[in-house]
Amino acid sequence: MNTVEKKELHDLKISGSGTSAGGQFDSVKISGSGKITGNLDCHELKISGSGTILGDVNAGLIKTSGSSTIEGDTKAETITTSGSSKYEGSVMTAEMNISGSSKVAGDLICKAFKVSGSCKVGGKIHGGSLKASGSLRADMDCEVETFSSSGSVHIEGLLNSDHIKIEINHESSIKEIGGESITVRHQGSTGIIKQVVNFFLQKEDYLFSDLIEGDEVYLENTKAKLVRRKHVVIGDNCHIDTVEYSGTMDVKADSRIGESIKI
Repeated sequence: MNTVEKKELHDLKISGSGTSAGGQFDSVKISGSGKITGNLDCHELKISGSGTILGDVNAGLIKTSGSSTIEGDTKAETITTSGSSKYEGSVMTAEMNISGSSKVAGDLICKAFKVSGSCKVGGKIHGGSLKASGSLRADMDCEVETFSSSGSVHIEGLLNSDHIKIEINHESSIKEIGGESITVRHQGSTGIIKQVVNFFLQKEDYLFSDLIEGDEVYLENTKAKLVRRKHVVIGDNCHIDTVEYSGTMDVKADSRIGESIKI
């Protein structure tokens, strides 16, 4: 954020249909259909209508409850979305909360990231804590300090985190998982509506993974090709092709292990 004093900056308001050039502002509010045609530097950006910024955004606060598109890179202290937002570049923020729908085309760097709606990230995710209770999709790697999910998660690359907790309520897939402690538990509903929906969509309440590797691993409702590391507990409803362990292994009776190797 530019160090120009707040009192020297003007506000920008678009409440109908309007277009403005970019620049430095104190507050930018779009409640109609607005377009900003250059880079934007402001203390706060609020969009409750339809807003498009054709450049980079550098802001203290970004709050969207309508439809928004930022075509450049985004830097902000806090981002909250309860509408529909698209970020065509990368996003760097201290805190991001999504209760609506967001798409990030580039990388996402975030210290505290919460998703209770839906979010799709085309690049890599880096950060501190990630908590997803909605739908999260990532086309590349996700590297965070702590990872918690109770919704639907699909990660095409590596999930790398010190502490990983995944509650299986919907079908999820993570290509590779690595961490110190990894816990996967089934918390899904067994109601008739859920069963009918899963039947017609051909979905299963499982986590699918090629590789799960951690010091302490506890799994339920998991289908994996290889589970590797020190202490492993294979709980209910697991199908594991190969388990490699150096410490202890405990397997529930209703789970299937193709091969177990103590190394």
